[in-house]
Amino acid sequence: MSAPLTRRADLVRDQLADGARRQPGAATPVRLGVSGSGADLLVLVWSAADLARERAAGTRLLARLGVAPGMRVANTLPGALATPGSLLLGDVVEELGALDVPLGVIDGAPAARDAWELVDRVRPDVMVLDDPSATPFLAAPPAADRPWWRGIVWLREGARAVRPTVPAAAGFGGWHREWLAVPEATSFVAGTCAAARFHLDEGVVAEVAEGMLVLTPLGFEASLERYVSEVPARIDPGPCPCGAGGPVIVVS
Repeated sequence: MSAPLTRRADLVRDQLADGARRQPGAATPVRLGVSGSGADLLVLVWSAADLARERAAGTRLLARLGVAPGMRVANTLPGALATPGSLLLGDVVEELGALDVPLGVIDGAPAARDAWELVDRVRPDVMVLDDPSATPFLAAPPAADRPWWRGIVWLREGARAVRPTVPAAAGFGGWHREWLAVPEATSFVAGTCAAARFHLDEGVVAEVAEGMLVLTPLGFEASLERYVSEVPARIDPGPCPCGAGGPVIVVS
């Protein structure tokens, strides 16, 4: 018999009753994160083993997305307690042997100007952009050719957002990929290939229920079974047009 579906409301309720979700005897937490806010705020907790698990998943995913040792990887993700944020991404970039370049959260024109100054000084090969920061960042780039900018990784959580167009002034002619994160389950669920199909990380079991992607991440100290994400999806048995075998996730 299958385990019951787990929803975010269940996690919030359990946390309010018992504190952050941990198994009896679990190792001491070494990092906290948050998802949501207010009454919907969920505290995420990792032990050293959990972080090692996430770093391994992240290195697999980013390598498949095109990040290689020696590259420079800039990001606009929030740091500190937000996840998947620059702190966790920095762990993964370091694990890959690449250079982490946090640009900071971009919340307006002044922050965007500062970020572009850093970008043009460091010349990152890849930029990881989240939706809130991408709009002001891409609104007014200084016009320049940027042949060193090879790719953009778009961080996706939940339903598909309308992404800003990369203007011609940005001088970008590289590839686009997406990184799917469901922080309550794992920050590294899947990444897209050249055919724009999501390929699931090997540390996650996926199914679809009620039209939503349902995840069971493997390898964490605190088990989480059949978590209902907010990602509308279906599973295609494959093969993918990119040539990879096995099922792919088609998200809408």
